[in-house]
Amino acid sequence: MNDLLNQFTLDSGETFSIVNYLMNIVLCAILLYILSLIYVKFGRSLSNRYQLSKVLIIVGVTTFIIISIVKSSLALSLGLVGALSIIRFRTAIKEPEELGYFFIAIAIGLGFGANQLIPTLIGAIVLFLIIFLAGRGSTKSMVSQNLLVSKSSLAGEDRGAIQKNIMNILSQNSSRTELIRMNHNETEIDYNFLVVLEDVNSINDITNGLTKLDSKMSITFIDSQNMTI
Repeated sequence: MNDLLNQFTLDSGETFSIVNYLMNIVLCAILLYILSLIYVKFGRSLSNRYQLSKVLIIVGVTTFIIISIVKSSLALSLGLVGALSIIRFRTAIKEPEELGYFFIAIAIGLGFGANQLIPTLIGAIVLFLIIFLAGRGSTKSMVSQNLLVSKSSLAGEDRGAIQKNIMNILSQNSSRTELIRMNHNETEIDYNFLVVLEDVNSINDITNGLTKLDSKMSITFIDSQNMTI
């Protein structure tokens, strides 16, 4: 009975070493930083990878801290399960690649938090090599742009056909296209696209194509980020 109760105490009998803790958290942060650089360089997500790369570091270090705290106590572990059961993540992950990188960050934080130094280092290095080798052959310079398109809308005009024509022009002159926002009202149609272009010259091709579609159309390009895919 006493053995069972001892499992719910806050002290597992392990001697806490501040030197070991600091070494693990520093190594964890370094690996997570390397992971963020790899994600920015080799990731294929259309979302802002620079912002998400910072989140990967925060998620990994947070996982490290949580595991470091709860690994010594069954009671804390059960409490963590209860706390996580009430958390709801409202922001959907758009692409499977993002989920994969989140899992890598969590795995790194979990491994160092559980004081599994060697297995975590070996596993992380192997994963980094896999990502590097998989993305090396297909890596080329790309330009990411936010495209704002606005045009007047006439009564009875087929707005579905207009959107289809715009999408056709963008798909012909860009590597990837994502519709971020669409706004229709009685007099105007507004679109916000994120487009990935092979080079800056593609901007002229898109502009010419959209202008032929409607000479009065408002077209605005906003530099999103320089990215590699």
